[in-house]
Amino acid sequence: MAGIAAKSYSDALFALAQEEQKLDVFKADVCMIDEQLKAYPDFMRVLTHPKIHKEEKKQTLTSVFGSEVDHMVLNFAKLLIDKSRFQNFHDITREFVKQYNEVHNIEVAYVRSAKKLDDAEISRLKSMLEKKLSKTVELKIQEDPDLLAGLRIKINDMVLDNTARSRMDNLKQLAQSESVQES
Repeated sequence: MAGIAAKSYSDALFALAQEEQKLDVFKADVCMIDEQLKAYPDFMRVLTHPKIHKEEKKQTLTSVFGSEVDHMVLNFAKLLIDKSRFQNFHDITREFVKQYNEVHNIEVAYVRSAKKLDDAEISRLKSMLEKKLSKTVELKIQEDPDLLAGLRIKINDMVLDNTARSRMDNLKQLAQSESVQES
């Protein structure tokens, strides 16, 4: 049920952002609030605690974010408190960013690499993916030494796995299927 509520609230915020021609501002603001809530989980617990009065929560939001975010985004956050939906803020943000990316033709690629990629490698990878997808690509890169070598790229449901581990697994499967055929 939280998914439906998050989508509904996200749709409303997105429509407001489009109407006000502030998509970029709203995206930056909700992402900044979301990052702060993730960085300070105790703050999120305060804003969602049932025994803390809603007016107190809204005053806290105003004192923390009042000068940092657009007043409409702040009022939206206060509305979530009034409606006891603030616990859905992360999901609402995710839905908002998804809609923003669709409108701006942006695709997010999650990249796991065995080693830290330098700027030239990142640029080549981004360029190659943008050419292949005909979209602007936003890379989310994570270093993962367990991969041994290579890259693993996930875009929506598509996975491009060119890691040493996957190549070794493929060789093992090939060797096992050949030994079964010889029997």
